[in-house]
Amino acid sequence: MEDSLGREQTVGLHQALERASIGHRRLWVRYLYLGGTADELEVSAYLHQCLDLPVRERDLLSWAANTLLDRRYHPRVPSSADFLRHGTGRGAPERTA
Repeated sequence: MEDSLGREQTVGLHQALERASIGHRRLWVRYLYLGGTADELEVSAYLHQCLDLPVRERDLLSWAANTLLDRRYHPRVPSSADFLRHGTGRGAPERTA
């Protein structure tokens, strides 16, 4: 991955999925439902930091993950706009109830 923003976004997404025990396939199906265009292999490669995806696709994956996360227990996955607004993922806002 070339893009440091993309790398941070990927790491945050991967960690959120691991903590919540959400599989890549489940994320991919939700992502497709929301209008994503990458195939399952591309999403898996992205989550393993082997492939870059365009900002739109990364944001759709974040959105898909956020719809799957239990809001009571898991912080939201930041979008690229959150990273840009706060400088890094560490400063991105947590999900509020």
